[in-house]
Amino acid sequence: MARPIACLCRQVAQEVQLDPSIDETVFNLCHCNACRTATGLLFSSYYALYGSSPNLSGLREYHQPDQITRYFCGTCGTHVFAHNTSTRQYFVAAGVFSNHSPPIRSIRHWRASDTKDGGLSIFLPGDTDDSSCLLQGFSTNRERDLSLEDDAQDSQRNDGRIPARCYCGGVEFYVTAPDKTSSEATSPWADLLVPYYSGSSANPDDVKWWLCAGNTKYLAGTCACTSCRVGSGFPIQEWAFIPKSNLFNADGSPLAFGVGTMQQYESSPEVYREFCNCCGANVFWHCKERPLLIDVSVGLLRANSGARAEGLLHWHRDRVSFAEMGQQTLVQRLEAGLSGRESRE
Repeated sequence: MARPIACLCRQVAQEVQLDPSIDETVFNLCHCNACRTATGLLFSSYYALYGSSPNLSGLREYHQPDQITRYFCGTCGTHVFAHNTSTRQYFVAAGVFSNHSPPIRSIRHWRASDTKDGGLSIFLPGDTDDSSCLLQGFSTNRERDLSLEDDAQDSQRNDGRIPARCYCGGVEFYVTAPDKTSSEATSPWADLLVPYYSGSSANPDDVKWWLCAGNTKYLAGTCACTSCRVGSGFPIQEWAFIPKSNLFNADGSPLAFGVGTMQQYESSPEVYREFCNCCGANVFWHCKERPLLIDVSVGLLRANSGARAEGLLHWHRDRVSFAEMGQQTLVQRLEAGLSGRESRE
């Protein structure tokens, strides 16, 4: 069956056919270091394609040293395809289906051990395979992933700053712990806390909802909205809500959009997304309505504690943002795991 796919800006749109020899009801999530830092998310997810190369026109390509090539839209940053040049297998990102996305009956986690804390796998019970990256199948390349892990440990600062860096290193910044400037931002309520369908998101009391644990941590959560799904190329986006005053370029200067390989896309009027135009990593979401509070893609953070960076982030477990828009089987399982009704933690 041919399935239509499209990126966020729809400059890349075509039909693809999944490999019928592979069980498409198994939802594969890869948590390896390469997938996290090349996408900016806590996991990637792909389906194997049937036949020869898909139409790659309009896509930028990034070649990893482990025989994996990733293809993303050069305008909006959506991850669309990946290719294992050794096996010649092409894959399509799981979040780009316009409709007729495959049903999910079971979940398999790949390389969750790379996260050190389990990442989001602890909230989504399933089978595990730590032999390789999903895109490499059973052909391992452990040496490259360990080098990424060592980079993360070496760059962790003793002063509490957490470095953030995409796979290629073209986007690099760091996050500081909350301080007195962290409460200077103002923002409507996030859908994560107050669902937009339930009423107004207005915050007349100016509650600093992004500060948690006695103002020592930032709020983080998951999002299943259509824009984040298609914009990243994957079904679940993880965001940390961090004041701009606590974000700094790698050289210590205040955060500036467009530094290095960072590219901006206006996904809707006065709403902006940044991504790396070299490796395709998703980086930021921000808007004119709340310019001093930035959504940071959590997969870029390189905390010694693990992928969830729980020394700095407080994960909201009561809701997946815009759950009503997402793949319902996946969202329901994730919400059950987050709430503790079905967790391996």
